Amino acid sequence: MKPAKSLAHVFAQLLSWVSLGSANIEHLTPEQAKRLVTEFKGENLYLNGLTTLAANTAKALVECKCDALILDGLNTLDADTAKALAEFKGYHLSFDGLTALDADSAKALAEFKGQILSLSGLNTLDADTARALAEFKGQCLWLDGLTTLDTDTAKALVASTAFNGFLRDLTNVDADTAKALAEFKGESLGLQGLTALDADTATAIAGFRGQCLWLDGLTALDADTAKALAEFKGHSLDLRGLTTLAPDTATALAEFKGKDLQLSGLTNADADTAKALAEFKGRELWLDGLTTLDADSAKALAGFRGAYLSLSGLTTLDAKAAKALAAAEKWNGDLSALTSLNSPDSVAIALALATRKGPLKLPNLKKISPKTHTALLKKEDVEIPLLETLELIPEPDGSATDDFVIPDGF
Repeated sequence: MKPAKSLAHVFAQLLSWVSLGSANIEHLTPEQAKRLVTEFKGENLYLNGLTTLAANTAKALVECKCDALILDGLNTLDADTAKALAEFKGYHLSFDGLTALDADSAKALAEFKGQILSLSGLNTLDADTARALAEFKGQCLWLDGLTTLDTDTAKALVASTAFNGFLRDLTNVDADTAKALAEFKGESLGLQGLTALDADTATAIAGFRGQCLWLDGLTALDADTAKALAEFKGHSLDLRGLTTLAPDTATALAEFKGKDLQLSGLTNADADTAKALAEFKGRELWLDGLTTLDADSAKALAGFRGAYLSLSGLTTLDAKAAKALAAAEKWNGDLSALTSLNSPDSVAIALALATRKGPLKLPNLKKISPKTHTALLKKEDVEIPLLETLELIPEPDGSATDDFVIPDGF
């Protein structure tokens, strides 16, 4: 039989948990637990290495004078142990290592009087267990690891005042379950695990009466489904998982009446798609996934009449596209992804950008020629790195390199 670990050794391992976020301990006696909670002075007690925990040991642990008790190593939890742990007087109680939970244990955990109860490791949940958890009265109930969900369980969850509305690993949902989820009374509903959606299910989800709908796992969207989603009455529709968008789908999405259309996953947009998106009547259009933009697409997007057009992912730009963007009143002027201006038309690009009315930001610029740099500095409100941090390159068009002169008044 292995000798019991000393209390000093157990406490030393506790300190390693706090600093390293890991542990090897698989069992604690009540005496060891009492010693830990007596001597521990930190804000959070991480016991991630514990895989088993007896009820009497749990009673000792809940005396811990800390804000959070993290027991993510537990892989089983019975009702008696859950009841003991629910007496914890801190703010946050976490069991993210559990993959299953019965209704009796859930009922016991729901008695926790803190604010955050985390069960993100659960991948399935029956309706009775969901109804028991729904009795938790704190601020946040985390169940975002669920991979399957039936209609009755969904109804039980949305009846909870603490359920946070995020189901990041839910990969499939039918129309009836979607309709039940749409009854959620929170501000945001996150179904990031969905990669595909049909029109009927989209219609059900669009019935959500909160403000933000997160569907950023969708990788494809047809026009009919887009039309259904556009009926969402909230202010933000997040579809940043889409990498391509057909013009008819873009036309349907542009009918969304909210304020914020998030499409930062798009990696390309032809002129027809860009023209369709520019018809969006909301405030903010996010297209930060675009790395390049031709002149026709840039001209089309310049027609956007909202308040904020973001294209901060652009890594290349030609002179015609730069000229079109400079004329785009609602473009925010952010070119954070642009690290070099080394094409033959770099000076023309810089001169075009310098005509923009409003701020111009190139904070990550690394390579530029002297003439191109001088052209950029014609704009007083341009944000670029200090000259000494830039790599000055020969003129890309092959012309002679001029001496660099800082413009008067810059």
